[in-house]
Amino acid sequence: MQSQNLYLGLFLLFTFSLISCGKSIPKEAQSDQIFQSAYHQVRLGDGVPLSLNISLRWKINDPALFYSQYISADTFNKAVLYPRTQEAVKKISNDFASVDSVFSEKRMEYIAIVKQSIIEQVGEQGITMKEVILSEITFPPTYTSAMEQVGLQRQELERIRQQNILDIEKADAQKKKAAADGEVSIAKATAEGELQKIQAKTEESRRKIELAKAETEAQKDKKMAKAEAERVRLLANAERDKVRNLKAVDAQHKRDLMQIDVDKQLKMDKVELTKQIDFAQICTQNPAYASFLVNKELASNVEIAVLPQSNDGNVLGTFLQQNRLPSGN
Repeated sequence: MQSQNLYLGLFLLFTFSLISCGKSIPKEAQSDQIFQSAYHQVRLGDGVPLSLNISLRWKINDPALFYSQYISADTFNKAVLYPRTQEAVKKISNDFASVDSVFSEKRMEYIAIVKQSIIEQVGEQGITMKEVILSEITFPPTYTSAMEQVGLQRQELERIRQQNILDIEKADAQKKKAAADGEVSIAKATAEGELQKIQAKTEESRRKIELAKAETEAQKDKKMAKAEAERVRLLANAERDKVRNLKAVDAQHKRDLMQIDVDKQLKMDKVELTKQIDFAQICTQNPAYASFLVNKELASNVEIAVLPQSNDGNVLGTFLQQNRLPSGN
């Protein structure tokens, strides 16, 4: 605070002196000063030279003190700011060992340190360093060309890498699709094979059923013909006996004749029973046909009945046994 008051007092004294002497404060002291300069052969730690374009914006805040040492702002720029700035830039640049770091990851750090060093080192009493602008950093053309080639190669490698990723993903997708198509084809083939097997089994079963029906019908017709022939024979015998015995008929003979009729009916019943027993034996020997008849009886509204595959040959025999007439009648 005391130094500021001292500067202010000196400024007022200098101003008063100029006014007393009929002189005015130079116009350049009333506005900011801009000093632009280029610095070449600024070498980094690895010896690579850089070129920097730097602009300094500063202001005279103590004209009396400033003009007591320098004739003008231009004199200060050339005699003090330029060499001090060059010294600061070269010293800071030499602390960065690699041009690669300044070119890429440490560029912003390099710029910030250079600007801060200039502000701290080039100023002096009577002026205020307001801003440092590092507008351009120029690297050697050979290095820049090489880095451009590296950058282009890196971009090309990245493009190739991305293309490889896309190609791999595409190939993987095609592989998965091929696998899925293969599984679908296998499933279809398997389903078609199973369908053909089912159709073949169904056709085989249908043929067996038709064959069993034909055989059963033939056996049934044969048994019925035999039973009918026996019945006719018995009737003929009975009729012959009846005619022969009519000549000597009497009351006893009538009772005998009635008994003959009863016996005839019993024989016929026995014939019918024998036929049923024979039919039951046929069904017992052919369980598929027996199951077919049971299913047909239970589901008469079905046009085609499928014979169940069963080894139980007593289904129809049991059914007939339960419905057989008592042997005493």
